[in-house]
Amino acid sequence: MTVGSTPRDSGNIPLGCVGVPGDSIPQQIQGGAEFTDANSNITAPIRAELTPGSKATFSAAITGLVPVTGATDIFTVTGSATKLVKVTRLVITGSTTLAANVILPITLLKRSTADTAGTSTAPTRVAHDSLNAAVTATVLAYTANPTTGTLVGAYRNLRMTLQLTPQTATDFPISLPYIEDFGQRGGQPIVLRGVAEVFAVNLAAIATITGWLFDISVEWTEE
Repeated sequence: MTVGSTPRDSGNIPLGCVGVPGDSIPQQIQGGAEFTDANSNITAPIRAELTPGSKATFSAAITGLVPVTGATDIFTVTGSATKLVKVTRLVITGSTTLAANVILPITLLKRSTADTAGTSTAPTRVAHDSLNAAVTATVLAYTANPTTGTLVGAYRNLRMTLQLTPQTATDFPISLPYIEDFGQRGGQPIVLRGVAEVFAVNLAAIATITGWLFDISVEWTEE
């Protein structure tokens, strides 16, 4: 059956259709491969996304970030004036050039007003699909503390081991990554509404030791 001959109801709406964001005309549901059972009944599954693969998705990453002494927010994602930003994934690794491993606290938090000032760089924001609309969320990596915005609260409090950077081929490698997939267990991702809301990686103003390096990457969607 072609799309043009799809059965329609009395309101001229196609049967077995869905509303598509940005399209005022309902569209035919896509099915999977047909299956014929022992009684010659032909059926087909409905094809459905189990993950939000149709959402415009972006990533950004920083390598070798050197935090300042007494570091607060070292990495932030700030929301958009035009899109709903949802942070879905965060990966952090680190290392130290000192003679011993270091254990430090890391807090993942939310702010209701944006950070200002400080010294930062803006990692390249990469679209997962070249046809995505232009990216609107802001990502910053700080090497001097910003003036932090209003704290809402902490999503996660954790301790991470920064392992000694390998000195020889037989040395243990740098620390295992901390990986957080927000919203993958049936809950919500981190939602940023407007340019005032911030998701931040924070080092709790501890006395940073020379030789610390961080690699941080983040993934988010824009709707």
